[in-house]
Amino acid sequence: MNNAFLALAAAGLAGLSGFGISSQTTPVQTAQLVTAAPDDSQEAGVFSQWLNADAPQCVAVSKISSVSHVTRLTPQQFQFVRALYIAIPPISRQLPPGDRAVVASADGRSMIALVSGGETCARFLAPDFVLSMLTQVGKGENEAVGDPI
Repeated sequence: MNNAFLALAAAGLAGLSGFGISSQTTPVQTAQLVTAAPDDSQEAGVFSQWLNADAPQCVAVSKISSVSHVTRLTPQQFQFVRALYIAIPPISRQLPPGDRAVVASADGRSMIALVSGGETCARFLAPDFVLSMLTQVGKGENEAVGDPI
């Protein structure tokens, strides 16, 4: 992934509203609700049960797939999603759990989940602009090739 694309993604985060569940490590390991946006429970639709304050920290992907269409992301898209996830409040200082990522879609809404061992302990509601960027990443589209660091 190049620097120009990461810059575009970072700029897009300013408009990433919604909420998600975080399994980031704190002195007491608990799920944390993203608090940067108002509670838009209605906006999450079927995914609200996994994105609200009372949601379990980890959820089996099979439960999510029982109410939505789940698509596995490519390794490049997984890395992009990990980068997005750590920048969503509360900002993470660690890589999130997971070795792959999926997008769950239902009723015109999408939730991105990082998955490990059949469970997701890190997930967030995905607006259309994030899904558009994921498509670009999946196609290998980028604006310019940067120098690796």
